[in-house]
Amino acid sequence: MKLKNDVKIHDIAGEKVAMLHKNDEMTRVVSFNDTSIYLWNSLKDKDFDLNDVTNLLLEKYEVDEETAKTDSANWIKMLDENGLLS
Repeated sequence: MKLKNDVKIHDIAGEKVAMLHKNDEMTRVVSFNDTSIYLWNSLKDKDFDLNDVTNLLLEKYEVDEETAKTDSANWIKMLDENGLLS
């Protein structure tokens, strides 16, 4: 899978957000925490899978593999539900 390359992350009042324009009348705003920004920046312009995300979490944070895998799956699900995957 791959992150949509036309999505830009904006810093608005100290919050990192992606603004997705659905149509002329609707915009969806997706907020990112520090971990999501780390993953996004590490994976943009790359093909990745669950294991890639899990490995990034294991490298950066003191977390066990099961937790990292669960968190990775949840992050990927959030991206998918919000139309951030191509």
